[in-house]
Amino acid sequence: MERISTKGLDFTGENIYVGLDVHAKSWKVHIYSDEFELKSMSQEASVEGLYRFLDHNYKNANYFLAYEAGFSGFWIQRAFEKKGVNCKVIHPADVPTSNKEHLRKTDAVDSRKIAKGLKNKELNFVHVPTLEEELDRQLLRNRSAG
Repeated sequence: MERISTKGLDFTGENIYVGLDVHAKSWKVHIYSDEFELKSMSQEASVEGLYRFLDHNYKNANYFLAYEAGFSGFWIQRAFEKKGVNCKVIHPADVPTSNKEHLRKTDAVDSRKIAKGLKNKELNFVHVPTLEEELDRQLLRNRSAG
């Protein structure tokens, strides 16, 4: 992938699409603009760290993030929304995938597909429950498991 240098560019009003493949200790991140594939990277699992990176490299852009629903719940979505960042959660089965991609499934491929799907408006988002609803669900799951 050819890297696009963003140094000195003004991103005011531009759209930046970020696909995340999240794990407990690290995230795979892929970033697109409307016109270019900008960056692919790994980082520690940190909303603040990713927000700082985006703000530093793509200042004043409109950020759109998405990640697959899973073990991490919805705390990432809530944290980004508090920062004014549009962050959506998607169902893993809804990410468009070719047969070839099924064979070489990696975190980098997943984050890229999410970013590309977000940019192309191909993703369906799941309902994000309130914190209270999520805690109630967790209580019921724990109770029935116990």
